[in-house]
Amino acid sequence: MTLDDRVRAAPGGVIETGTDGRVLDVDETAATTLESTAEALRGTYIRDAFPQSAAGTLREAFDGDGVTDCSFEEYYPRVDRWLAVDIYTGDTVLVYVRDRTDRKADEERTNRLERQLERVKDINSVVATVLQRVVGASDRTSVGETVCERLAGTGLYRFAWVGERDFPDEELRELAAVGNAPDLRTRIDEEHGEEETLPERAALETGESQLVGAIADEESIPRGVRQAAFGHGVQSCYALPLAYRGTTYGVVSVYSGQEDGFSEQEQAVLETLAHVAGFAVRALRQEDLLVADTVTEVTIDVDDETLPLIRAARQAGCRLSLDGAVPRGDGAVVCYLSVDGTGSEPDATGDETKEGDDGSWPGLRTTLADDEVITDVRWIRDGESPQIQATLVGEIPITTLVAWGASVATGEYTAESARLVAEAPPDGEVRRIVEAVDETAAETDLVTKTETTRASESPEAFRNELDERLTDRQRTVLRTAYLSEYFDSPRGSTSEEVAETLDIAGSTLLYHLRRAQQELVGAYLEADSDPSRRPDS
Repeated sequence: MTLDDRVRAAPGGVIETGTDGRVLDVDETAATTLESTAEALRGTYIRDAFPQSAAGTLREAFDGDGVTDCSFEEYYPRVDRWLAVDIYTGDTVLVYVRDRTDRKADEERTNRLERQLERVKDINSVVATVLQRVVGASDRTSVGETVCERLAGTGLYRFAWVGERDFPDEELRELAAVGNAPDLRTRIDEEHGEEETLPERAALETGESQLVGAIADEESIPRGVRQAAFGHGVQSCYALPLAYRGTTYGVVSVYSGQEDGFSEQEQAVLETLAHVAGFAVRALRQEDLLVADTVTEVTIDVDDETLPLIRAARQAGCRLSLDGAVPRGDGAVVCYLSVDGTGSEPDATGDETKEGDDGSWPGLRTTLADDEVITDVRWIRDGESPQIQATLVGEIPITTLVAWGASVATGEYTAESARLVAEAPPDGEVRRIVEAVDETAAETDLVTKTETTRASESPEAFRNELDERLTDRQRTVLRTAYLSEYFDSPRGSTSEEVAETLDIAGSTLLYHLRRAQQELVGAYLEADSDPSRRPDS
């Protein structure tokens, strides 16, 4: 068989040598693969003509008295290729050469993706455990400790740090840190507030996650932090805000021992972790208020004519009294407002803002509906004493109070200012809450701060008080409907069937039933503080 015949049968290029390794012939495919020409290779020794690899397998095959048959794959730096080499001996030696670079790249890519998938699975497992424990955490420090221990204590990351937003200087106060990098922990604490920007600080200020692929090359990070990271083999960082519904409560930062150590999948999983941890922090703030034996009542004056309800009161020439506020769960607050026409005179923007003949305040309707911070405006009651339902969104005083765990009791909005009364847990949170509100308005003033003890009422006392507020007919209707499973889902009885049982009209039943329900709900929510809203008995 001639070389041409063997070339045609070969899957790649072919080099023919003597038993001494001198190149007798070479085809163009082999010459091109070795980044040479057939003319330049003929007559040379293959040990010199073939590029050198780290293992040197081809040279070993041609060393000694004879040539050794073998097959191998190696990386050759000079030509930057992975080559598959098969050596067969006979009267002459045939060296088959195939370029495996593309296939090797595909294998490496597949292996890398498989490793990333396994890593993401491990991270998902850790995060799932963190989420379960975070939701059941007893306090905010426990949230931070749980996050750090599970992320840095499992070998996935070198170091984890959680800090809580601290007022009034907008600094970060460490809640927890875990990892074998004490110098890094010390440096992070020391460098907060310096001119250089820590990833944690940037996450707090922007409310966005900060990815640092190579800490050593990031000159904005303080030199001491970079040195400490290098000393502990820490190369990359991902800092995420602990936020929920637009309010940032702190930051969690994770440090990896690899450069660019956070894949897109990892980032997505850690984003979920930070979001749930932020929710847990907010829930714990609100729980502190709900279970506290004592609460701190704060009265805050807000002086900012640009705020939506102040602007609405000014343009309509009225005063808006806050009867109640209900957090909707997505950062918005549903407000119930009574309109009082004894406020300041309306702006000279148009007489149409004055009260109409029908008492409907058309200008107020327009002003509220046109404000982007106010949504879902609805008039509950019109006439001489109108009441409005309006949902407020964005970073304004009332939504900020709610976001930081306070409960807004009452409020009043006039043409120039507002006064809000809220309840907060009796600890250091009051200062933080007031400072947070101050960030959302031109000027705020803490008027009063009073700590009060909640009176505990037994279930029997509650039932006795409610029993006194119900008429005999209301009590009879309510009990009959309950025993008839009217309130179950699906209902065991319809309103017509309950009315027939009592031998009354259906409309009469619903009248008494609604008033009994109003008394029941009102007693629970303390709505009876306004005698004008209690139904006639």
